[in-house]
Amino acid sequence: MSGQTDSAYLEALCRGDSRVLRELYARFAPQVRSWVLRNNGSSDDAQDLLQEALMAVYDRYCVGEATFNGSFGGLLFTICRRRWYDRLAEKKRARDVRKEDLYGQEDVAPAVEAAEEALEAHRRMERLEAAFQQLSEQCRRLLSRFAEGAKDPDALAAELGIPSANAVYQAKHRCLKRWRALFQQTAQSTQP
Repeated sequence: MSGQTDSAYLEALCRGDSRVLRELYARFAPQVRSWVLRNNGSSDDAQDLLQEALMAVYDRYCVGEATFNGSFGGLLFTICRRRWYDRLAEKKRARDVRKEDLYGQEDVAPAVEAAEEALEAHRRMERLEAAFQQLSEQCRRLLSRFAEGAKDPDALAAELGIPSANAVYQAKHRCLKRWRALFQQTAQSTQP
């Protein structure tokens, strides 16, 4: 790359100099692509966005009467960023409109959200139960007794065959830690 100046990039864009335009793409496309990928986009989105930004620069500075006296890369990236945020906002609005269309009226939206939350809570409970069933019999019995309100560690130790009250609390801690780990594994394996 010859390392064109900011004004040389703008002049090349205005006159359609394909050699300098290729250099411009090679220089700025990786930055735009990296940023778009980090912000819920794809490589194709980044390519489209860069093209749109270049057309916006062309319209404003080559066809329009605006004067340019800054960083070409900074200008290009600012346009890309603003347009990407606009696209994300538009996607969110479209999702909201689709959801509203799906249910017909705005007044049912809270009921739909409540139903979706209830469904998610039910799924979470199913994952908790699945993880609980993977625990050892001893852990399931110990945690069940604590959930039922058992308070006397000496009685629990005798009932469950655990050597001491202190060992009951240690076993409870180990079982809860294992349950959490199993739940996280279950949650990760069920995500799309």
